[in-house]
Formats: sequence, structure tokens, C-alpha cells
Amino acid sequence: MIDPWRRLRALPGWELRWHSPQDDPDLGFTLFDEKVVSLRTDLTWEERRCTALHECLHAEWGPTLSGVLEERQELRVRRETARLLLPSIDDVADALAWALSLEEAAAELLVDAGVLRDRLRWLEPAERRHLRRRAGRAA
Repeated sequence: MIDPWRRLRALPGWELRWHSPQDDPDLGFTLFDEKVVSLRTDLTWEERRCTALHECLHAEWGPTLSGVLEERQELRVRRETARLLLPSIDDVADALAWALSLEEAAAELLVDAGVLRDRLRWLEPAERRHLRRRAGRAA
């Protein structure tokens, strides 16, 4: 299992800070000039884990230009975060088969619902077929 906190600590010169939802509504953000990753103080354990890895990837990959490239980079980071935190499609299929909601499945997988949605959004065709077969067996 990937450890976002260890990965964040491995970034040379980077610092973790915390911000309140009143100061900034974003779950997390990266300040490249200051080498700071900031997470919101009111996040759940799963949200902290997912957001820490998300911002760590931003820090590793560096800043991008504003506009289309920035949006594309954000999508790349979201996709990679989901793949790193949920590498096993079998685990995803099992959680979805028994859970009563996406949120419950996400909690079982130790991620937030947004990361699980992203993993499902960017499934490979073989993974999609596997989930359909697994859902058919569970029904």
C-alpha cells in the first residue's frame, strides 16, 4: 500500500502545512515557490491521505502554465492519484459488490469518494469488463 506521508517526507526541502476552511476552501494546495503543501484541517483521514498524495504529485511534477495545460495537468494528477491509491481492480470490484453506496466502498478502500470516482472514470477496457462481470455475479 502506498504511503502518501512517506512520499511527501521524501520531497527534499518541502514542508507540510495546514489551513482552515475559512482561509481557503480547497482540500489542499501546492505553493511551488515556497515548497509548501497545505492540507485543510477539517479533512477526514481518507481525504487527508488522498489529498496528500494528490498534492505530492503536483510537487513532484512541478508547476505548469495557466489555462489548458493547467487543467490537463490537474486531470493527470487526479488519474495518477486514483491509480496509485487503488491499483487493484479486484479490490475495487469486491468493495463495490458489497457496499451500499460509493462512499461506503471508498471508506472500505481507504480513499475518499472522489478518488474512487476518478478510478472508475478512467478504467481501462479490460478493467471495465471485469467490473461488469463481478457486478453480474453479485446481483
